[in-house]
Amino acid sequence: MKKTILVVDDFASIRDFVCETLQRKGYDTLGAANGTDAYQLLAQQPSVDLVLTDYNMPDCTGFELLKKIKSNPTVAKVPVIFLTTESNPEKMRSAKDAGLLAWIKKPYRSETFFAQIENALVNG
Repeated sequence: MKKTILVVDDFASIRDFVCETLQRKGYDTLGAANGTDAYQLLAQQPSVDLVLTDYNMPDCTGFELLKKIKSNPTVAKVPVIFLTTESNPEKMRSAKDAGLLAWIKKPYRSETFFAQIENALVNG
């Protein structure tokens, strides 16, 4: 059974690159340009296994998306990982407290990236 990963980033080029990278590893992907779109997509697609989102986005940040997901019982179980250049320790703590599973810094090393993804899908 293929796992589906929702990739959220306001830059289409980054979103497409991450989706292609994941597809080459055998995952199905969905893309969203911001937290609002991602949340709506998630509500319609309960089959999403993981949300991989940027932190800094206009309209609805990754953190706001994380809080929306965790406060909705139907999707609260879906693991969320941040893939971001953001490195503020305060923000990282708040995100962990809000239920974030992992924080991957851009630019990322692909071994680390896939190890985190695998871990989230297996143990998330």
